[in-house]
Amino acid sequence: MILTKGEYCQFSLRTRVQLLREYGQLEFERTFEHIAVRIFALHDFYVEVVYNRLKGEVERAEPVNFINMMHLYEDSSGL
Repeated sequence: MILTKGEYCQFSLRTRVQLLREYGQLEFERTFEHIAVRIFALHDFYVEVVYNRLKGEVERAEPVNFINMMHLYEDSSGL
């Protein structure tokens, strides 16, 4: 299955998460207290997933320009 960013954004949050489970590749992960942030590659774009560990739920799964954010994930000692 090949999707564009626009097509991906048309789906519900639940479906977006399911698509990442089936077709996405985990690239990076960071944890901030009770929030886990993960970046997945999905075809030709990246998706940032914000997971609230206290609530046990995904709060957001949105396409991002990962190239502009890469420095946040490369150096875990910086935050």
